[in-house]
Amino acid sequence: MACIDSVGSAHFDAMNVVASSGGIVYTGSANGKIKVWRASASGDRRKRSLKTTLSKLDSSVNALALTPDGAGLASGGGSGVILVWERRDNGGDDEEMNFFVACCLKGHKGAVLRLVCVSDGLVTRAFSPAEFALCSLYTQALNIDNFSTA
Repeated sequence: MACIDSVGSAHFDAMNVVASSGGIVYTGSANGKIKVWRASASGDRRKRSLKTTLSKLDSSVNALALTPDGAGLASGGGSGVILVWERRDNGGDDEEMNFFVACCLKGHKGAVLRLVCVSDGLVTRAFSPAEFALCSLYTQALNIDNFSTA
């Protein structure tokens, strides 16, 4: 496997997670910031431009997941909270990217380690190897299941 691109100064703290869809790259950092980048290729050169920074988290960003349609982004971190972000429609203007928090899912005392959007309305999240939750974005319901590894 070869590295095809590197962003040396993307964040001022450790970069914990990367997600991408349709030429948009999302990076999450230990300082609680999510940066949104537009990536493109021009011949042999790769270009990227920072479009916006999302900063509503009060702890590290450990997990990012995009909805299957690419319109939503879920972020989770050290505080155990998941924020679901939606992109505002700018009338097709791709140069301006504005996001808002559509919902906030709380209910666990530990860090969110992984996120997966299984449909446009459901998110699974993992807190530890033995505990995960299935969350409904529409009802903001949280169902936590424990699975013993013993």
